[in-house]
Amino acid sequence: MSNFSKIAIATASAAALLLSSCASIVSRASRDVSIQSNPSGLNFSIINKNGETIHSGTTPQVVNLSARGGYFVPAKYTIEVKRAGKVISSQTVTASLNGWYAGNIIFGGLVGLIIVDPLTGAMYRLPGTIHLETGSGSTLASTDSRSLKLASIETLTPEQRASLVRL
Repeated sequence: MSNFSKIAIATASAAALLLSSCASIVSRASRDVSIQSNPSGLNFSIINKNGETIHSGTTPQVVNLSARGGYFVPAKYTIEVKRAGKVISSQTVTASLNGWYAGNIIFGGLVGLIIVDPLTGAMYRLPGTIHLETGSGSTLASTDSRSLKLASIETLTPEQRASLVRL
């Protein structure tokens, strides 16, 4: 192999490393997010930061959402749960920093840190699943001692109802 070929390969490799960005290579700014609820069949709407409804549906459903809210700004969505046309609960979901963004320190350089990943939104990541809560119903202790599960008494099995204690 000639010296020119070696120099060309080395230059192309260096350019690829310097002009790449870790989060953009490893993950995308948008992803499929599973919208779940218990009980299923809840009507919901997803509203973006501009107040526009970008999706409406019934749980369970998979929706493609972007983690990009702007340059160095994570996406923020409000998900409203509706019953008979009225909002009965809402929750806010904000994209968090993607761990792969830190890879720019080693591989992507300044171009990845301040240009590519922030512009594409790949520096942020949304959760894979969002669990909607209605905020109504009885509270039941979960099998996980660190959490609390909300449920309507109508959704309980006869065995669960028999174990309830009147306060």
